[in-house]
Formats: sequence, structure tokens, C-alpha cells
Amino acid sequence: MSGKKWILLVAGSNGWQNYKHQANVCGLYQIIKKQGIPDEQIVMMMFDDIAYNHKNPANGAIVSVVDDSNVYLGVPKDYTGKDLTPENFLAALQGQNTASKKVIKSGRDDNIYIYMSGLGNEGTFEFPEKSLSSADLIGTIKNMHAEDKFSKMVIYMDSSYSGTMFKDLPKDVNVFALTSCDENIETCPTNFDKSRDVFLSDKFSSTWLNYLNKADFETETFHDLVKTKQSKYLEENPEGPCPCQFGDAGITNCHLSDFLKK
Repeated sequence: MSGKKWILLVAGSNGWQNYKHQANVCGLYQIIKKQGIPDEQIVMMMFDDIAYNHKNPANGAIVSVVDDSNVYLGVPKDYTGKDLTPENFLAALQGQNTASKKVIKSGRDDNIYIYMSGLGNEGTFEFPEKSLSSADLIGTIKNMHAEDKFSKMVIYMDSSYSGTMFKDLPKDVNVFALTSCDENIETCPTNFDKSRDVFLSDKFSSTWLNYLNKADFETETFHDLVKTKQSKYLEENPEGPCPCQFGDAGITNCHLSDFLKK
């Protein structure tokens, strides 16, 4: 592949009780960094009120669900606090530097991977003060496709009712989306930490992070991951949430390295 790989990582919530969302995106950041993606091609959005929270027994640390390591180390602070908004998310994705912040400067040969962990409602992904609507997200994707701002895009969204966000995603805009839940299901937290009195992750994200931590990015595909997720979910949660696919399923045949490795 001749183009660049761009990564957009979003923890949409704030507050200690939502520890897992920032832990998820920080954990994925560390895995991607090991694959050589430079920080200038990674945009990080998180409220940043967890690592130094007064409730944190390990000041300055956020614990990985994979190996208990501190995944907060070195994490970029591109959009934090009041800058964590749906408007800034859509601007960063489209390369619009309206907030004088880091943005995705992608072109027609570039691939984009987006991972979003947070709270959701029907047709929305929640930010601290405002909601991102399905219509705004899908509209932005269509505009970017029309303007040749990417070659392929993959979106993983871990939030309740996340299946409602992509019902209108076309199959002909070179975008594949995988959600943690269908339109009627809430997320399923996992790995409760007694010392912190919080969950460290969700089943969707925990499966993804543990899979990536051991994966061969050159030989394994997104399809391999989807199969792993679905079989693991159905085995462990026969009546619980199961990942849902939207858009161009052919993209799942791409190797992980096509999006997540330099």
C-alpha cells in the first residue's frame, strides 16, 4: 500500500465510573505504537480525567485490560476536556483544522481506522456535553468519500445500541463498520477491578485488545478478528450483545497491517 495509515481514537465519556472507555483507547494506542504508526498520524480524543483522578490508587496510571501495564504513558493529549466534542471529532476526521489541533490529513490513497469507546443511545454516540448523531457521522463519511479523502475506512464502535449508528451506511463508499451491540442491546462490561471499584473494559473491546496483542498484523485479517469476536461472544454470552457488521464487508479481507501498522 502506497498511502498513509491514519488512526482516530475516541473515548467519549468522562467521570471515574467510565474508567473503561479511556482505558480502552489508551490500550489500543499502545498496541498501535508498537506497530510503528507515528504520533502525527494518530489523533487521540479523551477527557483525561482518569489518570490523576483523586479516586485513582495508582496516581498517573491507567491499567491495561490485557496485561495490567500502565497504558497512559506517552498518550497524546490532542483533544481533552472541553475540546472533546462531536464537532471537533467530525472536523478532525475530515482534516478541518478549525480548532488549531491535530487532524487527519488524509488523501485518496490513505486508509483510516477509527475506534470509539463510550456511552450510546439510539442513533447517537455520546460526548460529555453533546451527542454525535448517526446522520452527522454518515453524512461526513459520504462527503469524505465523494471528495476522495481516503481509500478505505474501518470503524469499530463500542457503545450501547451502537448498531443504530450505521443502519444507513452505504455499502459502496469503501467503509466497513463493526459495532459492539445491535440496536436493542447495551454494552457488557468486564474485568471488574476491586481496588478501583470500576470495570477495566467491555467484552467487545477486551476481545479486540487481547486479540491484537497477540496477532500477526502481516498475515491476519479483520475477518479473522470478526470470526473470533462472534464465536467468543456467542460462547460466553448466548443472550448478550454480539458484534454487528455494516458497509463494505469486503474490507474485512484486508490484513491488519493495511490499517494498523507502519
